[in-house]
Amino acid sequence: MGYRNNNWVDDTIWEFPRTGFWLIHVLGTAFVFLAGMRFALRRAPIWPVLAFRLFRLLKGRG
Repeated sequence: MGYRNNNWVDDTIWEFPRTGFWLIHVLGTAFVFLAGMRFALRRAPIWPVLAFRLFRLLKGRG
C-alpha cells in the first residue's frame, strides 16, 4: 500500500545509525567522563588555579 522511496543512502554507512551505535557512544562518553573525573579529583582544586591565571593575566597587562 505504501510508497517506498529508495534513497542512495539506504543500506550504506551513511544511513542513520541504529540503537547499537548510540548505545556504544553513550557508554563510551560516560566512561571517558567518569574516568576523567576520577583523575580530576586527585588534582588541585580549580579555584586556586583560576585565581593564579587571573593574577597572571592582570599582571601581564600592567
